[in-house]
Amino acid sequence: MTPLLLQFISETRDLIQGISEKLLEVEKNEDPAETLNELFRLVHTLKGNTGLFEFPDLTRILHAGEDVMSEKRESPSQWDHELTDLLFETLDYISQFCDNLEETDGEPVSDALLAQELEKKLRQHLKTADGKDKKPAVKTSGKKKSATKTRRSRAPDLPEDVPESLPLEKSVTQEERENAWLASRDIQQPVLVNYTPQTDCFFQGDDPLHLAMNTPGMVWGHIQCELSETPLDTLDPYQCVSRFLIICDASEAEIMEYFRYVPDQIQLETFSADQIPAVTGRGKKDAVPAEQLDDICRAIAAKDVSRLRSLCQTALDLMSPNLSAASALRWLLFLSEHDAYESVKASAQRLRQTQHQPPWEFDSSEQTADSLSEEQQAVSGESPATTAVSIFKGLEADEAEALTDILLLQQRILRMDDGCDWSGGRVRACASVIRNCCTSLHRDDLLLSIESSLELADNGDIRELDTWLTQVLSLLPETVDQPLVLQETTDIEDEEDQDEDYEDNEDELTGSNTEPTDPENVPETPLVTATQPVTDPGQAKSSAMDDANSRTPSGGTSRSVKVDQEKIDRLMNLIGEMTVAKNALPFLAKRAEEMYGVRELSREIKEEYAVVNRIAEEMQDAIMQIRMMPFSFISMRFPRLVRDISRRLNKDIHLVIEGEDTEADKNIIESLAEPLIHIVRNSLDHGIELPDTRIKAGKSPAGNLTIRASQEADRVLIEIIDDGKGIDPVGIRQKAQEKGLIDEATAQRMTDREAVNLVLLPGFSTAEEISDISGRGVGMDAVRSAVEKVNGSMSIDSVPGKGTKTRISLPMSISVTRVMIVESDGQQMGVPMDQVLETVRVPKEDIHIVKHVRTTVLRDRVLPLRSLNDLLALPSEQNINDDGEYAVLVTRVGHDVIGLMVDEFRGSADIIQKPMQGVLTGLNAYSGAALIGDGSVLMVLNLKEIL
Repeated sequence: MTPLLLQFISETRDLIQGISEKLLEVEKNEDPAETLNELFRLVHTLKGNTGLFEFPDLTRILHAGEDVMSEKRESPSQWDHELTDLLFETLDYISQFCDNLEETDGEPVSDALLAQELEKKLRQHLKTADGKDKKPAVKTSGKKKSATKTRRSRAPDLPEDVPESLPLEKSVTQEERENAWLASRDIQQPVLVNYTPQTDCFFQGDDPLHLAMNTPGMVWGHIQCELSETPLDTLDPYQCVSRFLIICDASEAEIMEYFRYVPDQIQLETFSADQIPAVTGRGKKDAVPAEQLDDICRAIAAKDVSRLRSLCQTALDLMSPNLSAASALRWLLFLSEHDAYESVKASAQRLRQTQHQPPWEFDSSEQTADSLSEEQQAVSGESPATTAVSIFKGLEADEAEALTDILLLQQRILRMDDGCDWSGGRVRACASVIRNCCTSLHRDDLLLSIESSLELADNGDIRELDTWLTQVLSLLPETVDQPLVLQETTDIEDEEDQDEDYEDNEDELTGSNTEPTDPENVPETPLVTATQPVTDPGQAKSSAMDDANSRTPSGGTSRSVKVDQEKIDRLMNLIGEMTVAKNALPFLAKRAEEMYGVRELSREIKEEYAVVNRIAEEMQDAIMQIRMMPFSFISMRFPRLVRDISRRLNKDIHLVIEGEDTEADKNIIESLAEPLIHIVRNSLDHGIELPDTRIKAGKSPAGNLTIRASQEADRVLIEIIDDGKGIDPVGIRQKAQEKGLIDEATAQRMTDREAVNLVLLPGFSTAEEISDISGRGVGMDAVRSAVEKVNGSMSIDSVPGKGTKTRISLPMSISVTRVMIVESDGQQMGVPMDQVLETVRVPKEDIHIVKHVRTTVLRDRVLPLRSLNDLLALPSEQNINDDGEYAVLVTRVGHDVIGLMVDEFRGSADIIQKPMQGVLTGLNAYSGAALIGDGSVLMVLNLKEIL
């Protein structure tokens, strides 16, 4: 399996856990809007990660899930429990998919039928308010305005028989538009694909250029790069800033199927070839005289191509090539060469619009100025002063106030000192802002009325535009606050006339070609610039790179790193060997002194041992900290577990988890997962009652389940507490007798607590019926076995009618164990220190026989004594010291305190315990073995088995 795939599996599991937590928060929060946004981002990230690999089933499901999340975050009130259940089911599928990847060493194994079913169920939640399926937007353009919803509003004076131009970026030159027209003229229903890849698509394994170039039925394409004029040294090569315009001769279904992995990144629009010709450039209403314009229309009506071309070429020679009229004339020349009569008529109508002329009736007599619409006459006849206040028509109060601020700022900029070198660009920038304001408000009529003032401003004469701004700001609606009185400037000098290209003007305004590429977004940039001044030239660019910076912080490096567990285990083995080597130094010191009589060397060895011991302990502690994991590693799965089971059982459960930051060794934490799941399931099934039953018992309808983790000394304590019906000790005794687990005499001698703990026996269950949750009699026995396997202990306390508490005690770590070394029959053995209470010397005369058991009284308490030699079937008797005393190791096994008689105590030591392997696994008297300093093997006793 490749490292990239391993990282994908690891990150996927982290994202699954994060999504699960957010899903549970959505159900709890009254206002889940913010949580839904975070949930969408997690799902989006997970979907992006799958793009690095060929996992079609997984990608299909995640696309559907992302679509659902995108819709639901817009309407949080439509969220329901059924959708949560479905998303959890989807997460289970993804988790199983990752498990299969690990089992097959990276080969994807997927249930395709289940994936299709999940996708279908998810898509069923993509419903609008009227119950119709929500699908990717497919726009249709045509002559009838009512038949389609287009991206831009139709200009008020656009004749109904002129098809609206296809909205393409300004970067699409007329030559490219001509090629697009040639490519689509013979297609019955061409489709325009607007493909906008995500900026971080490269990190998702996408190749947008390859995807765009292989679009089915592609006949024409254009690449738009928003940062094409940006210096190379400031570009981020890991961000995609390109957009693709593609014309296809394929059905919408084929295109959507091809882009099925990125449906949210494309827009489709059907159109006709007549919509491709578009008029661009700077408007000037008297560029073509009315008589000459009428001659052109007569030539079109007569289909006199030679005269039409002569008239158009003559008009072009007499005007600036940057005017909109020149653009329309070039289209007339091009279309006439290809006998596109209908398209020629449409372009002629567009030419008349640029000259503020009424539409030409090609099939009837000539049309005069008397046929102008009332609105057109009003626009052409009114002065800028009269129509100034109409810019506020139809605006809300806050919108009008914002527009006032923009216009006020432009007037201040116009009246600034014009002695600087960039004053010309400043004036043209103001004119551009005002143009864009009118376009954004869909007030093309107003724009036409002040176009002459704007053209004068472009050429340096700001007097007429300043007068218009003054009139606008003095004729505000009553709902808008009056602006502050501006100080009038006295002298406004004329600048030299300039007749520059419209696009060149735009470049000078911004310093580079940063004009937005989408026509519908053109007005937004100057609005933001006017109301939000930018002091740092790089501020706008840096905002576009925020997403990349969040992934690669520039201020420092990450403080965490993922390490393979095998490497940590290797470190643990090395520190274990170092511990064994360290423990050999005291033996060497003793040997040097006793056998060779070199006391100075013995003292130096002991001094070095102290240094090595300190370093070894610090290294051991550091490595142990690496292996430490918080209790939250396993507790984070319980909220969903409780939710799913409580919904299945029709119970209302309130879950509380405490001490999630309690840490223990990784192996200890992982060993707790399955036992705790068994206990929680039993608490939910057997312990907590149904709401009706709880109400009758005087309890709240919702049951309470608390999972608490804490640390005491070198032990980790886990408590699972519920306020259910508890465990009846009488019923437990009867059940145990029926199953033959205990006899009647034993049942009578048992305390209530001992009776309750009978549920830990193999095959014991109090459930009347077996369900898929519990009742098979193997759960609690498995819990006890798993806990004891890691040298832990477990107990249950219960009060009938009040609830049950299950307590699990585990060591902090099972890697390094501290043991008490004892000697018996000439052999050294170890006893785990967590089971040792104290060491005592008991005189022989203080030992008595009670019911065939040796006992003694230790601090007013009867202490039973067991001989280690007897327990291990060693042939010799326990040794007595010169004072006639036995060495007794006082131990705790479960809830019992027992004295273990040995020959001698040999101190304590830290060991790396290894489990019994091979044929030795059958020796239950020993839990493991370890090497000690003198090179001998130390067997570690399993007191639970021998006592």
